[in-house]
Amino acid sequence: MRLVVTGGGTGGHIYPALEVARLASERGTEIRYLGSLRGQESAACAARGISFLGFPSEPLWSLKTFGGWRALLALQRSRGMARRALRADRPDVVFSTGGFSAGPVVAAARDLGIPYIVHSADSVPPRSSAMFARQAFAFTTVFRSTEKFFTERPVTRTGQPIRDELRSAAATERPEGEPTVLVIGGSQGAEFLNTYVPLAAATGRFQARVIHATGPKHLEVTLDRIRKAGLGETYQAVPYLEAPALIQAMRSATVVVARAGGTLAELALFGLPTVLVPLPTSANDHQLHNAREFQAMEAATVLWQPDERRHPAPEARPEAIAEAIAGWLSDAPRREAARHNLKEWDVPDATARIVSLIEQAAQSRNA
Repeated sequence: MRLVVTGGGTGGHIYPALEVARLASERGTEIRYLGSLRGQESAACAARGISFLGFPSEPLWSLKTFGGWRALLALQRSRGMARRALRADRPDVVFSTGGFSAGPVVAAARDLGIPYIVHSADSVPPRSSAMFARQAFAFTTVFRSTEKFFTERPVTRTGQPIRDELRSAAATERPEGEPTVLVIGGSQGAEFLNTYVPLAAATGRFQARVIHATGPKHLEVTLDRIRKAGLGETYQAVPYLEAPALIQAMRSATVVVARAGGTLAELALFGLPTVLVPLPTSANDHQLHNAREFQAMEAATVLWQPDERRHPAPEARPEAIAEAIAGWLSDAPRREAARHNLKEWDVPDATARIVSLIEQAAQSRNA
């Protein structure tokens, strides 16, 4: 069987796609990754020995600017390049995790009559995924609430493909240690968290070690804020957490402060309660809806990043962040209940479920 995998721009799309590619390859499938030249997928594929072909796609935010029209032209060129690549590779199935680089590939698969599967890692599917899902062989999801937001066809909740080394680490017993707060803002970091979490720590309302992943571009300015706040060596800032450092941080964490994007599935895997500050500019407010699902499981405290809109959630001021962290640190039974609910939400065989659907799609085409 030949499988083309696509999805990217950011790690939240790339790593689940690569995990599906890994398991499919172990089962004897020939893999090709089609993606953007400007995203992280080329380097990620090279590190894993996966054949990669890139084209010049970029995010399409608006057609009201020159950049928007440039992005549209790039997408049209990419669609033609993807169509030629699919004709040459003749895959049995295309699997997409979304992102700006996936649209041209899925559109080309649809043009050529190649069965494809669309995977959405957010509760509210992005516009492009929703559009392509209508004719997909399967539309797979992570969040239980997706079927509420997308009613045009049945959805299949498979859960999120998570790197095998993370699943293995989460299955081992957690080490005993001092209370630890892990702060993560995604692969690029979150400037809001970089600004306000050090201020929250400086209030003195909680006592814990802090590990703060700032994003590579924000390390120095965050270190300066930490110094100005008078925080000592117990507050550690790093640019990015990659395995094995990510595994060590998650295994030692007591509570996590984060956005409400693709990282949530990994936090659920480790059973970690969270203080979530959804990105207010996320498309269709999907981060807010992601956060609400975790809040409904009593596994998260949701705070709202102040903006021009009114919102019923408390604002994420330093004092509110500190109080939310302290609330989790001081209540072991509450943390244990959250851990139990998150473990029930997680789907341990998510990758295998998706690969099984891919195999079914290939069989349907060859029948």
